[in-house]
Parts: sequence; structure tokens; C-alpha cells
Amino acid sequence: MKMQATQALATLRVEAGYRRRFAERHLLEDRGRDEQRLLIVIAGHKPLLWPATLARIRDRVPAGTDVCLVTPGVHRGELASMAADSGWSYLSTRGGHVSVAQNLAIRAHPHAQWVFKIDEDVFIGEGFFEQLFEGYRRVREEAEFSIGFCAPVLNVNGFSYVDYMRTLDIEAPYVERFGPARRASDGIPVQHDGEAAVWLWSHGLPVDDVARRFAERPFGFAIVPHRFSIGAILFERDLWQEMRGFPRLTRSPGLGEDEQAICVACLSLSRVMVVIENLYAGHFAFGAQSAAMEAEYGSRLAEF
Repeated sequence: MKMQATQALATLRVEAGYRRRFAERHLLEDRGRDEQRLLIVIAGHKPLLWPATLARIRDRVPAGTDVCLVTPGVHRGELASMAADSGWSYLSTRGGHVSVAQNLAIRAHPHAQWVFKIDEDVFIGEGFFEQLFEGYRRVREEAEFSIGFCAPVLNVNGFSYVDYMRTLDIEAPYVERFGPARRASDGIPVQHDGEAAVWLWSHGLPVDDVARRFAERPFGFAIVPHRFSIGAILFERDLWQEMRGFPRLTRSPGLGEDEQAICVACLSLSRVMVVIENLYAGHFAFGAQSAAMEAEYGSRLAEF
């Protein structure tokens, strides 16, 4: 009897934890059309970039895709208006948990089997979503592993910055200035040095030219062996279901909790994290890089 009571209590705790993954006061303006594909755009905190990044996304969303613009922790009237004008759903949450906000967006679109997720500070080129979708499908056909998620080559990223540099033939000068081009999720210049971020971006403008250069490469993919940025990814709904949604890992909103959770889930569920080697997107900056990149961005808007 005591063992049964203990098991029942454990089950209640698990279920309570699951419910917390969706427990956030929120407002949803639902314009979904029950499409099979959903694009979640996480935004609300980097208005400097919106005229470029969100405009690119709006102009390049493929037909047959529901879009939900999500602002965790804030309600932005200008973004709500943009969503309305674009025929997108708009979801704002009172708390800043990105994990919970994404769970709410996915739950609000029950027909979506494919989920694109992109952050407001990612610059995409023409055909980005179609190429990411096709890349995922090709990997699924050719690889001997199940897929967790697929992502493009990102310039400011501890894994794919090496592919970025090799494609643009700038690895040697980078190594001379910043040291060995080691791949890692932390502890290397590309992850924390604003000067390194500015240097990488300075060799990769205009964005559209670089995106076309990558698109001309033959198809290929790489499997990521460590934590990877989820600033621009594609995954299937069944991964989210196996995870039982993104967990709420911290009591107060924490940056990267959704990233940590999905990367850990991929390893636990024997699903690989994949970079499509002939697809590029520019990640603006994060953390300590932001101040340096914002100063540089202000003087080079036209190039972006």
C-alpha cells in the first residue's frame, strides 16, 4: 500500500510538472488556417533589427505555412499590428519563459506536423524555408539516424562558424587573429568575443550574396556532437510530443532553457542534430557580443 501511495504521488508530481510547461498567462490572436507547417517567430526584444529581419521573414514565408509571432514576457503593439497585417497569429505571454511560449504556440496549432522556429535576430536569404525543409527530408532519406532537428550554417556559432569560414576562405586570417578554429558550444572567441563576431560578419556581407554562395554548394550535412544554437531550426511535431513539450527548467525566465532542453532530448532519444551545409543564415549576436555588433550594425545597415 505504501509503495502504491509513493508511486501515485510521483505520478502526480510528474503531471504537475507537465502542466507547468503550459502554465503562463497569455493572449492569443489566432489566425491559424490548420496548415501542416507552422513557423514560430520569437521576437519582442530587439527592435533595432525588426525592419530587416522580420521583413525578410514576412517576404519569404512559403505558402501553406501558418505563422505565429510570439513575444515572451512582453506585449508589443507594433508586432501585434504587423501580425494582423500579415495574417499571422500573435501570442504574447506575461512570463518570459521561451519554452512555455513555444509550447503554447504549438498547442494552438494542432494540425502542424512540421515546426520551423526562428529568432528575431536571424537574417535569412531567399528560399530559406524551402531549402531547410528539403534538406531535412533528404537527411531523413539518406542518414542512418533519426533526426531531432535541422539547422542552417550560422556564422556566429561555435560549430558551424568553421564551415562558414571555409566556404568564404577566411579561416587562415581568423586563426591568425583569434587562435585555433576549435568547435565547441562555449569557451571559444566566437561564443563570447564581440570583436570576433564583428570580424566574422564583416567578411559575410551582403547577407544575400553569402546565402547565394552557400546555395551553390552541393547538398551535404553534418551531425553536431555538442549543444547547438536553435535560433533557426526545423523539427517535427513528434519530437515535441516525445519531449512532452519544452520543459520549464528554471523558476524565473532563463535564456537558452529551450535550447538546452531540445539538445539534451535529442541525445536522450537517439535523434541527431543536423546542419545543412549548403544553407546559410546570419545570426546577429548574443550575450557579450551584442554591444559591439549593435555599434557596427548602425553604420552598415545597407550592407545587411
